[in-house]
Order: sequence, then structure tokens, then C-alpha cells
Amino acid sequence: MKLGFVISMYDEIDIVKKTIQNLKISNSKIVIIQSDPGNNAMILDDSLCDKYEKMTDLAGGREKYEKMIEEGKKEGKGEMIGPIALTRNFSRGFSLIQNFDVDFVIAITGDTKITNLNGISKVIQKMKKDKKIVAGTRSIGYTMFNELGEFTQFQSRNITNIMPQFFIVDKNSVMKGLFVNNKRTNKYNTEQCFGDEIVRYCKEKDLRFFNAFYRICDYGYPRFIDGIHYNPEQISKIPPPFEGIINWFRYWSNESVNNVLTKIYLKIEKNNKPKI
Repeated sequence: MKLGFVISMYDEIDIVKKTIQNLKISNSKIVIIQSDPGNNAMILDDSLCDKYEKMTDLAGGREKYEKMIEEGKKEGKGEMIGPIALTRNFSRGFSLIQNFDVDFVIAITGDTKITNLNGISKVIQKMKKDKKIVAGTRSIGYTMFNELGEFTQFQSRNITNIMPQFFIVDKNSVMKGLFVNNKRTNKYNTEQCFGDEIVRYCKEKDLRFFNAFYRICDYGYPRFIDGIHYNPEQISKIPPPFEGIINWFRYWSNESVNNVLTKIYLKIEKNNKPKI
């Protein structure tokens, strides 16, 4: 099985280099799209991967980007840089991966590290068995930003939003246009943009979303996928068994119950805002 990787990165140079080193062991094809970090020390050496392109920086630097996020939180609004950069970068990356001989395309962000392919291989085998064309994770029970930047979009069991940090796509579908021209359907919500892209493709091909989509899990940053390591700041501090119980209740509960669960969850995590 031949695998291709599309990585959208900013300044996560050390993590991406380690991922590349691990992927080269399996002779995987690697396409990297980097938003210019404005620091030569953070720019990836293009000889490390099969295809590299540098795109313009939309934020004006890491400090300005973090400031935008903090100001948005104070105003109760989302930020727009992430959805713009990720839809743009992945569109370009998926367009370029079309030129490589691979069977499946794995998309990750720069802060997601891959140490081995064991977990990815298991997911792909399940996708093939169930005849799915795309696999990803969702954040059922949480609330995200709607099209107006308001923190009101509840993630129900029927939501089609997917997390952008890690997802897998069948190469045949990529060749037919899936993820090669992502639209920013929600200015503040990358998850909706990529979910809407799957919905668009399914409608075009006369498919139903849940017949085409393999649910890796219904929470954003699973710890059970061997070889996938998310940004530590995104990982829950709650022990996995208890996290599993909470996520089970999230999946089967309505918005009101989930709002209560979120308050309890955040109190345990000792945070003031949800990490999504």
C-alpha cells in the first residue's frame, strides 16, 4: 500500500522534520505547504520532501496571530486566519499529491507528529473493509463558531464537520476533485469548511455523507491511534477511561446536557475556554 502525506505547516519546524524522518522509512510521498513564518530559521529545507511550496503569511507573524486569538476570545469571536490558511494550503497540497502514485492520502497539520504508520494502516484497512473514501474525527457535544463568529454551533451526532489536524482520503477521490479546491464556507470554523467539502463531493457523486465517511472517533484528539501524536496543548489531561465515559455521554446527550458537561470538563482541565 502506497501512502502520500500532505502537511500544512507554519513554524512547527522541529515536529515536521521528525515526522518526515519517520515517514521516509516507509518510502511515503510527502508534500508540504508552508505558510511563510517570516523567519528563515523556521523555513523547511525543500530537499527533505518530495514537493514543497511556501505560501504567503496571512497573520503577519506568530505573535500577531496569537494576539488575534486572544482579542477574539475577549470579544467572544473566532479568528479567521486559520480557516483561510488551512483551506488554501490543503487545496494546494491535495492538487500536488495528484501527481504521485499513491493509494491513500493522509493530511495533517504541522503540530501533529507521526512516529509510525501502525495506527494509520489500521484505519485504512477499516476504510477499505467498509468501502469508505474519507476518514476523520469529529468533536461531538462541543460548541464551535458559526458563520457570524458566534460561539453557538453545537456539534450534534449528525454534524458533518471534521477536525483538520488528521484525516485520510482515498486517492481515487482526490483525483476526482476531493479537497483540491476547498471553499471557506465558514470564516471562523475550519472544521465546517472541510466537512462541507466532503458534503459537496458526496452530492456531486450521488453519495450520502455517512456512507462515504469513516468515523475514527467522535472527539477531536484521540490518544488511541498508534503513531499519531497531537499537539500536547490540545490533549486532554483527563485519564483516557474517564475521558471515554465523558465522550460517551457527550455523544448521546443534547445540547443542554453537553453544556453542563463542558463546564465540568473545563473545571477538571483547569481552563477557562474549550480547546477547539
